[in-house]
Amino acid sequence: MMSLRKMLWVATALGVWAGSAWADPMRTAFTKENKFPGALKPELSLAAGGSSFDPADSTEDVEKYSVTPSLRFGLTDRLTLVAAVPYAGYSDETLDESGLGDVEIGTEFLFYEDIFEYAWIIPHATAILSTGDEDKGLGAGEGQGRFGISVGTTTHDVLHWAVDVSYTMNGAEPEDPDFDDDREDLVTGALSLIWDLDERSSLFGEVQFRDDPVDEDDDFALRGHLGLAYRINETFSIMGYIGGSDGLEEDYYGMGRLVAQF
Repeated sequence: MMSLRKMLWVATALGVWAGSAWADPMRTAFTKENKFPGALKPELSLAAGGSSFDPADSTEDVEKYSVTPSLRFGLTDRLTLVAAVPYAGYSDETLDESGLGDVEIGTEFLFYEDIFEYAWIIPHATAILSTGDEDKGLGAGEGQGRFGISVGTTTHDVLHWAVDVSYTMNGAEPEDPDFDDDREDLVTGALSLIWDLDERSSLFGEVQFRDDPVDEDDDFALRGHLGLAYRINETFSIMGYIGGSDGLEEDYYGMGRLVAQF
């Protein structure tokens, strides 16, 4: 008969295996969650989204879209590499272009997580390469670097909170792209709230404050969206959100994403 100690070890191993098999992918866009792929495990995703802006001096909307395959790979249970290669599109009354966007390569580190996996601290860094053609509206035109830290916790087992503060070199929108396309540095602050409806589905809402409003009389601009995430099975998840902005050259935006974990 199996000893009690062996039974406990088997139960623990099965619990860890089940937890890793059902480890949800990250659902938030403005903050980081303690949802890591695991050591030497890949997470693949395909996202598609776009945004629209109605300029006052134009008869046609400015529209942007992207289709972005991404990879998250766990070097360890706490350290993950991230890469995204977007295929971007841009359309206005004079341009209708598409092609490679700005490639992103980054890392996320689970610096702290409490014993119940409720509270966490995640520093993160991303290099944004100037691979997209700025003249075609497909990229920023210069390299960018983003550094930030997310802090979060869980209450009542179903409410997940996260805040993030990030700094992006050359990340602000140009004040007047017709005369000066130089980009200043950008500082953002964000808040995310995720509500687990059950073991598979979650509602989430996010808001991001930025210090690059298009109107110099404003102190900040903001973006915000609402979305839904659903776990189909042990491998696949889907999520999507739609939102808008205030103080930016963007009326509304949306994104959908399919995620596969192995």
